[in-house]
Amino acid sequence: MTQTKPTKNVKKNKNKKEDDKTLSQQNIWKRIIIVMCAIQIGGGIAIIGLFSFLPLFLSEIGVGNSGEAALWAGLISGVTPLMVAFTSPYWALQSARYGAKYVLALILGLVGLVTLLCAFTTNPWQILVLRIIQGAVGGFMAIGLSVVSTVAPPDKTAKALGWFQASMVTGVMFGPLAGGFIADFFGYRAPFVFFAAVSFLCLAGLLIFMPDIKKDTGKKKEISAWEAIRRYARIPIVRLMAGMQFLCNFGITGIGPILPLYIKENMGVDENILATVVGIIIFLAGGMSALCSLNVNKFTDLFPMKNVLVVSTLFAGVTFLLQYFMPDVWSLGCFRAMTGIGMGLVMPIANTYIAKGVAPEERNAVFGVVSGATLMGQVLGPVCTGLFAMAFGYGFVFWSTAFVFLIAASMIEFHFTAKYKK
Repeated sequence: MTQTKPTKNVKKNKNKKEDDKTLSQQNIWKRIIIVMCAIQIGGGIAIIGLFSFLPLFLSEIGVGNSGEAALWAGLISGVTPLMVAFTSPYWALQSARYGAKYVLALILGLVGLVTLLCAFTTNPWQILVLRIIQGAVGGFMAIGLSVVSTVAPPDKTAKALGWFQASMVTGVMFGPLAGGFIADFFGYRAPFVFFAAVSFLCLAGLLIFMPDIKKDTGKKKEISAWEAIRRYARIPIVRLMAGMQFLCNFGITGIGPILPLYIKENMGVDENILATVVGIIIFLAGGMSALCSLNVNKFTDLFPMKNVLVVSTLFAGVTFLLQYFMPDVWSLGCFRAMTGIGMGLVMPIANTYIAKGVAPEERNAVFGVVSGATLMGQVLGPVCTGLFAMAFGYGFVFWSTAFVFLIAASMIEFHFTAKYKK
C-alpha cells in the first residue's frame, strides 16, 4: 500500500510532463508557421509592390511611349521570378543543410539592401540589374513552403499550406496598394525605401521569434539542384501540379505590368490617383484570394480536392475573360476580385498534392524544384503579355489569359480521368 501511491504519483508526473511536452511542440509548430507567414507577407510586399507604379516610374526616368513602357515593365517584373526560379532549388538545399533560419536571414538582408538601391536608379537598365540580383537571392518562398509542410502535423497540412498561401496573397495584395499610395503622395522613389524597411523588419522578426529548426544531419548522399529537378520531374503528381501552377502564375501575373496602362488609356482614371486605384484593385483580388485560402479545408471537406481544383481553375479563367467586357474601373475590379476566389483555392490544393506525393524529409528539395518551375510562369507571363500588348493591344491579354486557365483545368481533368481508368 505504501509503495502504490508514489508509483501513481510518478505516473501522474510522467503524464503531466508528456502533456506539457506535447503542448510545447504544438505551440512551437504554430509559432514557426506564424513567423513564416509574416516573412512571406513582408517579402511579397517588397518584391511585388512596384506593380502598381512601375510603368509610371519608367515614364518619369525617360522611357518614351506606352508600348515601350509596357515592354520594360514586363521585363523588369519578369526577371525577378526568373532568377528565383533558377535559384530556388539551390536555396532550398542550403536550407536543408544549414537550417532555414540562417539562410532566410541572409536572403532577407540582401533583398532589403537591393530594394533600397532601387530608389537611386536613373534608367531602366539599372532597375533591371538590381531586380536580377533581387531574384537571385529571393528564394524564401520555397523555404517557407518546405518548413510549413514539414512542421505541420499530417492532418493539418492542407490548413497550414492554406494559411501560407493566404500570406503569399496578402503580400501581393498589400504591396501594390502601399506602393501605389506612397508613390502618389511621396513620389515614385519613396516606395522602394518603404519596401526595404519592410524587408529589414522581417529580418529582425525572424532573428527574434523564429526557433532554430534542426538541419538535416543524416548521412544521406547529397544531390545537386539539377539531380533534384530530374528526380522529382519523374513523379507524375509533382510534374502535373508544377505545370498547373506554372500556367496559373503565367496567367495571373501577366496582367500586372500592363494593368495601370490599360486603366489609364481605357477607363479615364485621373493620373494623379492612378497608382492608388490600381493598388486597390489588386488589393480586392488579393483579399478574396486570401479569404479562400484560409478556408480551403472547408471546401475540401465537402468536395473531392480534384473537383475543387478543376472548378476553381475554370472559374478563374472565366472571370478573367469577363474583365475585358467591363465598362469602368470598379466593375473590372469586381471581376478581378472574383478571379482571386479561384486562385485562392488553386494554389494551396496543388501544394497539398505535392506535399503528400513525397516523403516529409524530401519536401525541402521538392518545393525548391516546384517553386523554381512555377515561378517561370511569373517570368514568361509579364514578358509575353508585354509583347502581346505591344503587338495586338491590351485587350488581347485578357483572352490569352483565359485560354491559359482553360489549358490548366484540362490538364488536371485529363490526368485524374486517365488515372482512374487504369
